[in-house]
Amino acid sequence: MAPSLSATSEMNSRTNSAAAAPLWVLQDGSANAQALLQRLQQLGYHVEVIQPAQLLTTEVTVVPLVVIVNETREALLSEWWQQVSSYLRNSALLVSDSQALVQNHAHKFAYVASYHDVDDVLRLKIQLLTNQSCYRQQIVELKQALSWHKARVDREHQLVEHIFQNALSRNYLDYPHVNTYLTPVSKFNGDLCLIAPGPLGNLYMLMADFTGHGLAPATGALPLSQAFFAMSDRGVSVAEMVTEFNFRLNRLLPNDMFCAAILLELSANGERVTYWNGGMPAALVCDQAGTVLRRLDPQHMALGVLDDDDFDSRVTTFRAAPHSSIAMFTDGVIELLGHQQEFLGADALEKMLSQYPNTERFNELVNELEHFRGETPLRDDLSLAILYCRPTGLGEVKPEPDVQSLPFKLTSELHPEQLRSIDPVSNLMAALSQLPLLRRHRTTIYLLLAEAFNNALEHGLLGLDSALKSQPEGFAEYYQQRADRLNALQHGRILVTIELQASTKQLKITVADSGDGFIVPPSEPCVRVATEQSYGRGLELLRQMTTDLQWNQAQREVSFTYSM
Repeated sequence: MAPSLSATSEMNSRTNSAAAAPLWVLQDGSANAQALLQRLQQLGYHVEVIQPAQLLTTEVTVVPLVVIVNETREALLSEWWQQVSSYLRNSALLVSDSQALVQNHAHKFAYVASYHDVDDVLRLKIQLLTNQSCYRQQIVELKQALSWHKARVDREHQLVEHIFQNALSRNYLDYPHVNTYLTPVSKFNGDLCLIAPGPLGNLYMLMADFTGHGLAPATGALPLSQAFFAMSDRGVSVAEMVTEFNFRLNRLLPNDMFCAAILLELSANGERVTYWNGGMPAALVCDQAGTVLRRLDPQHMALGVLDDDDFDSRVTTFRAAPHSSIAMFTDGVIELLGHQQEFLGADALEKMLSQYPNTERFNELVNELEHFRGETPLRDDLSLAILYCRPTGLGEVKPEPDVQSLPFKLTSELHPEQLRSIDPVSNLMAALSQLPLLRRHRTTIYLLLAEAFNNALEHGLLGLDSALKSQPEGFAEYYQQRADRLNALQHGRILVTIELQASTKQLKITVADSGDGFIVPPSEPCVRVATEQSYGRGLELLRQMTTDLQWNQAQREVSFTYSM
């Protein structure tokens, strides 16, 4: 049973029953001492005369102690002091008939008194002594209780640490093309950096930052890491991953907690990067000289905030320049407080990254950050990771036997009610992934299908203008309009047709809508290219990764072929 921390209430009852409690007395046997003993008994005290040896075998007690010594027996007092000074020191009442003796030894005792003190004074000093003894006993009990609770907390922390170590045992932090600098405020923290290989030689990397510090936000790392490693093994797309992450965290986390995160996938050849950024600082893509080529800005809400219907899992894909790198970091890095009480800031961090652009100088970058901080205590967890875009060198999992698949054609017609209540792309991918031929390409197929579907929904049926996203504040307005218009949508449909040509291992996808379609300016090619805009990249992605891309404005449909 745990010791009680409520000793205060017990102390009150103890101090109010001084007369009923025993009063221990060390006395020299003189006539004065005997007279004082009778006087104490008349005052209602239960007097018990003891010997010094009894104090040596007695545990800490709240029983007060009175020492009675005549002037002629001062040597006896010195003898007692040598025997039981640890008990007498500042915890007993000295009574004597000698003012000189009292002055010589007063510093050793809690209180002193004279034989000639009136009864009320004597009673008051004994009461004070009793109270002091109670307080001393209370402190001892509190120390025992705190020691017990500390041992219990330490044990629980050991268990939690063991669980975390097992949960993160697969974390590939020693991957040679990644450098990390992870400095938590406490043993358990809300920052998370996960790395895992995919089945096709690809690499997944997640950096997350839960609200708060300590054990509470760290608990969110368990379901997130489990989902991350399990889905990495299956080669799930980035969009499907973040959808699952949000599903779990939305149901797990309290209302005042969320998880900012950036998740990216690097292709096996190190040339293609697909990412999703929800609420994290913009990751920096730098060339080998340290020049920033692009910023992977946050385009989505953090995980665990939005319901499934409102969550946006759309990703961005770009081709990484040779020998480039991607620096990801939490807000704790840019808000790092230096020894001169100034914050680091995004500009200073970007300058540091440009000074130490390659993996050989990563330790110098860390030293620069440590020098900036000096001895200033950390206010937030620090997490910085740099991924170097090279061929991953990860062995591709042995492909499944090349079985012959039957050709098929799948058609799905979606009306407003289905568009509001389900995730059509994920449902279609669940069906397609049952085929061995398509399973190994699910990441790419998901990406292509999602881009075509979202274009049909947002621009065809809902009539949204992507130009809203050209300004940072426009993103929130864009997705608010998307939610409002989708809820108000009463008519319209999207028709998705997926056809497998088994002999040529080609998948043809057609997406048509009953809305206004995508208006192509006459001066531009069929699909607009947007390299620096914050919109339009999805259609450019279709052009790069597929063949036979066609846009039929009359039928308001886009079709393309993906070769496997």
